[in-house]
Amino acid sequence: LILLDSLLQEMKLKGIRFYAILAIQIIFLLILLRFGDYEESELFLPVPPEKDDSKEPKPRTIYVVTPTYTRPAQLGDLTRLANTLRLVPGVHWIVAEDRNHTTRVVSDLLSASTLRYTHLAASRPTELIGQMIGRGVFNRRISVDWIRTNADDDGVVYFADDDNSYDVRLFEEIRQTVRVSVFPVGLILKFGLSSPVVRKGKVVGFFDAFKKNRKFAVDMAGFAVSVKHLKSKPQATFPAKVSYLEDGFIRDLDVELKDLEPRAEMCTRVYVWHTKTDPRTAYADISNLEDGEDYTDTNIIQLHKNVEYR
Repeated sequence: LILLDSLLQEMKLKGIRFYAILAIQIIFLLILLRFGDYEESELFLPVPPEKDDSKEPKPRTIYVVTPTYTRPAQLGDLTRLANTLRLVPGVHWIVAEDRNHTTRVVSDLLSASTLRYTHLAASRPTELIGQMIGRGVFNRRISVDWIRTNADDDGVVYFADDDNSYDVRLFEEIRQTVRVSVFPVGLILKFGLSSPVVRKGKVVGFFDAFKKNRKFAVDMAGFAVSVKHLKSKPQATFPAKVSYLEDGFIRDLDVELKDLEPRAEMCTRVYVWHTKTDPRTAYADISNLEDGEDYTDTNIIQLHKNVEYR
């Protein structure tokens, strides 16, 4: 800019004097570029330094535990959840299948998600087959065992069923969990809501259609626990009793109502909904191709193989 201003001033001059001064300035500039101890950025516009993301603190890891079981809507539900989690920084997805071994189709989905993940499997013990117990008990138990052994103490655990719908704001809320946080869940039973009752900033009870003998009448999607607190309670586990999984687990965490941390704007917002996929959906079964049409040399054969559970 100084050089340009100088040139403009010299343009007011006439004749040889102008061109002589201009030539001297150009020569001086060339000498600086050739022999001077200058960087290009010192002679022209300064280049701002690149942002060093490595110096920014990383967000607390949220360990999202998802029990899942084989059914027609499984891949669709998991895909929807994966797309939500991809919008949330610092997620480690733990997917536990309700069977003796993991399946290829779920493994492929997890690999394609680009998320950090752990793939587990846990089936119901033989002695409990045919008995009425809570759904997903052993999937969650094996996930909690993995967290106790492998998770960072600074992290947070959240149990996210694969058929729910989640607002990404929920995860930033639960990332602040100190011990146990709680928040509302939409589309629950006849009330349409399940929520902690908050008075003067403290949880004093629960608004839920099923409270029978439940000290903590919350939905599975309505609470989170810090890894540090979970590890400090090695006895904490999920009971097998139907409808009492959440209550039994939180009781084992050794907290009282006054200790619970209300999130989602003091439990005035719903950031998770207990949605359900239509159960009448059929499996994509290759035997359905016996409909009189010839699918040889078409994509339909391979398409069914790609979503086959094995």
